Amino acid sequence: MTALLSDRADLAADRQNVIQLVGVTKSYKSVDVLKPVDLDIRDGEFLTILGPSGSGKTTILRMIGGFTPPSCGRILLRGTDIAQVPIFKRPFNTVFQDYALFPHMTVARNVGYGLRIRKTPQAEIKKRVQAVLETVNLADKAGRYPAELSGGQRQRVALARAIVCEPQVILLDEPLAALDAELRRSMQEFLKDLQRRIRTTFVFITHDQEEAISMSDRIAVMDHGNLVQVGTPEEIYYKPKSEFVAKFFGENNILPAAAKDQASGIESPLGRHSASSDHQGELLLAIRPESFHLHDGAEMRADERMAKARLDAITFLGATTQLSLSVGTSGEHRVKVRMPTSLSIRNLVVGNDVMLRWSEADVSFLAKG
Repeated sequence: MTALLSDRADLAADRQNVIQLVGVTKSYKSVDVLKPVDLDIRDGEFLTILGPSGSGKTTILRMIGGFTPPSCGRILLRGTDIAQVPIFKRPFNTVFQDYALFPHMTVARNVGYGLRIRKTPQAEIKKRVQAVLETVNLADKAGRYPAELSGGQRQRVALARAIVCEPQVILLDEPLAALDAELRRSMQEFLKDLQRRIRTTFVFITHDQEEAISMSDRIAVMDHGNLVQVGTPEEIYYKPKSEFVAKFFGENNILPAAAKDQASGIESPLGRHSASSDHQGELLLAIRPESFHLHDGAEMRADERMAKARLDAITFLGATTQLSLSVGTSGEHRVKVRMPTSLSIRNLVVGNDVMLRWSEADVSFLAKG
């Protein structure tokens, strides 16, 4: 896992910044919607801004696109401040959740609308529209109207219209939110594949953690107007930097912990940990359910630890099985373990003690609160 984090970080670091937000804020009268945000968006990457409703993610997108002016700070496009540049002069295109297609225009005319506004020659419009419709697999739908298309097809028309003018950045404001689950998964795969093929920077807004994990090169996590962590999906999933990220981004076991000093290590209901922490006093321990294993007698690695736990419940989930266990001196703390379903699980008995096993590399220690 550590090697994977390093590889993804090195790949991202090789890219140059196309957009930089420097101390950007947004306030409406006395309400601070967005606290000072510093964010680098790299050339050719798929960056997702993730957070719950009201966290400020769409405000950032609207400020980058020029729909909303920042109250303070700079928005740099390859080093040039564009905070006061109007929408039509920014080399960006936006795809909205409602697609915003013209119902009286055919697919081809919808896609070519931006080129016509730019007074592109008709022959060039026809050529580029045809090419981009082939890119999104809609060349055979050029003469149809939006009402004659499925939701996924309308979404692809909106994407085609966004990329046909060859913008430097494409902004996507929860464009898959209105789709049903199966179509949404299909469009996630299509969108990521499209971004890789055209090599354009995508800035994607969502509140769906699984969507962010599956599609993004990096993720920026927002909470109440604050940018709380930026990193690859693996970094944020396995190494959250706050209690909010640990709880919001997938399922995590959260346990109390305490660090007296560097020499004493850290104590938790799982025992003593040799890992160090940037914080002292009361802490929180975070570990993913799939990072736990049941000890099977195999030789332990140097970085592995064990603790006794009582098995309270077994939940069959198909390919995986979830175990609920009690840990701690008096069994007062609960943890979940998720593991592949196998015949050996059938031998487990609720109420019996088992030995939990994990790697210290999969544990994160967070400041409490």
